[in-house]
Amino acid sequence: MPVGLKLHLGCGTRTPAGWQNVDAALGARLAKIRPLRPLLRATGAFRLEWSDAIVVHDLRRPFPWPDASALAVYSSHTLEHLSKEDGEHFLRECARVLAPGGVVRIVVPDLAAIVSEYEKGALSAVDLVDRLGVSWTHPHDGRLKRLLAPWVRFPHRCMYDARSLLDALRNQGLVAEPCPPLVSRIPDVSDVECLERARDSVIAEGRKPD
Repeated sequence: MPVGLKLHLGCGTRTPAGWQNVDAALGARLAKIRPLRPLLRATGAFRLEWSDAIVVHDLRRPFPWPDASALAVYSSHTLEHLSKEDGEHFLRECARVLAPGGVVRIVVPDLAAIVSEYEKGALSAVDLVDRLGVSWTHPHDGRLKRLLAPWVRFPHRCMYDARSLLDALRNQGLVAEPCPPLVSRIPDVSDVECLERARDSVIAEGRKPD
């Protein structure tokens, strides 16, 4: 692989060393304001594990990194929170910043697996909607979480199965292939990939041609 930047896009609270960890969640923004931590702890409304070293960037916008500057881009359970158009822009930017030979690895919920559970009767209609992640709130949310939902929750806006994810990568000129959890062209993928989230998901990698 080429030598260069490693981007972890939509990192959440998983921020391993050696990666540039990027997120735009409110928790990541508030982590930059250290005097607020006692108030956040008192309300219990936000997790406090957010690192103040996270690069805050809205992934619907053009990426701030130069062309061909990254050897690896990793993103887990982020693409589905973008609309189809914003998702295409996101993948186009991933391809732009990749160096020749670089790899982007995308993990998303498996729409086909969720629908299959519903068709088999393993999910009720209500549970199906919850598994699709299209609602602002969850059944067990307290009053405060319901009030804050528009600022702390990001419902799914586009869903993928294996074929559509591979097509989305290939549409950006990448050589795409499906992958199992923790098996990757990226040598240290285990630093960023959580097996529990990768299991039962669709995983695909796109390599930028040399």
